[in-house]
Amino acid sequence: MARIYVIGALVSDMIFNVPDWVAPNRAVHASRVTLSPGGKALNQAAAACRLGADVTLAGCVGDDAFGDELRSSIQQVGVNVDHVLKHESAATSLAAIVVKDNVPGFIGAPDASRKITAPDIRAALAGISADDVLLVNFEIPQALVQLALRLGKAAAATTVLNPAPFFTSDSLALNDLRLVDVVIPNKLEAQLLTACHAERPDELARRLFGLGVRQAVMTLGEAGSVFFEGSSRIEQPAFAVDVVDTTGASDAFVGAYGCGLAKGWHIRKILEFASAAAGLACAKHGAMSSMPTLAAVNRLLQDRRG
Repeated sequence: MARIYVIGALVSDMIFNVPDWVAPNRAVHASRVTLSPGGKALNQAAAACRLGADVTLAGCVGDDAFGDELRSSIQQVGVNVDHVLKHESAATSLAAIVVKDNVPGFIGAPDASRKITAPDIRAALAGISADDVLLVNFEIPQALVQLALRLGKAAAATTVLNPAPFFTSDSLALNDLRLVDVVIPNKLEAQLLTACHAERPDELARRLFGLGVRQAVMTLGEAGSVFFEGSSRIEQPAFAVDVVDTTGASDAFVGAYGCGLAKGWHIRKILEFASAAAGLACAKHGAMSSMPTLAAVNRLLQDRRG
């Protein structure tokens, strides 16, 4: 079976469920606090692996207790961690995620995750081939995102970009989308990528195609997702679940989408599968801890089909 290579950040998440947003000189008491392995790359790798894919994760953690926990947690899921490296002086990346009314806000403290180097990425992708899938995001320096995409493209692998978190619409994001086979943004990320304030997904997809992307999958939260390729347009509704925390939904979707690509499925099956995984992730607290198993996704799909 094809392999999935995921390049990016591993982050120790502290998730606070609160009744109100924090304001200056004001204390807010959390109703729940969850400590969970996270980071987009770690979450997406865990999602794909739990759904049956062969996954290799490349990233960097600190030489500390947080880093040991992250590496151990993702290894226990079944992900290959040979290229998850320890940095001798940087601290493992941390994130405080504040959740109000199921909507998360983020405070990031990236350190070790941004210490991954070009040689590290070259080593991790040395064995990538045309049958494989590469997943990258913007949690590592964008020059390294560009390198990973170039290596994946040179090997004729399927390259997938999840352009999050999006801090800047710089020249890499705008000019190197020709290296991307599939881009999976939400609406805001698509607007930033295209330097366009269009509200309609169709217009944003058209502009993404103009930047060189072959396929675009716009995630729209509770409205589901929309797939675009050439003149093709496929809408996928979201799955109705009891939402408790949407923190891991996007990563579950991306990991599941990559899994479907690696298995060679038809796009409609991939979209439904990814949507089901994202829905289940919303029904549990945490980030990596909310990534669903293949059995759980299959049960939800069977329930929908009756």
